[in-house]
Amino acid sequence: MNKDAILATLIGFGIGLLITGILLVSPNLTKFLPKINVPTAASTPTPIPTPSQFSVTVESPLADAIENTADLLVSGTTRPGSTVVIAGIVDDTAVTAQTDGKYAGKITLAEGKNDIVVTSYAQSKQVHQTITVYYTPESL
Repeated sequence: MNKDAILATLIGFGIGLLITGILLVSPNLTKFLPKINVPTAASTPTPIPTPSQFSVTVESPLADAIENTADLLVSGTTRPGSTVVIAGIVDDTAVTAQTDGKYAGKITLAEGKNDIVVTSYAQSKQVHQTITVYYTPESL
């Protein structure tokens, strides 16, 4: 064999040993690294709305849902007794929240992307939430 082939073989063997050593030793080195605590979504407490907070939530439909019927029931919670306007592309509906704060109203969807804006009015305040729903008449 010539010198170049022997040198290339030795260099390849050395690099292979180095990579194998790193793979075998690196799991044991992690115990010497500092621990980093990253907060997760599960560890963050969810704020519970109090009666003094004025908000509106949409529980149904879910955001980015795909519907195959044009009539859609939108429901959720807000301050009891407030007026809720559910506005879609085709039409909008006004309902009054029940004593437990729950509301529900039907709107008609247009084919494709539908941005639905739910606005709650109480006294001189208003809050809103927007969700997107997709409508296709094809069965899924």
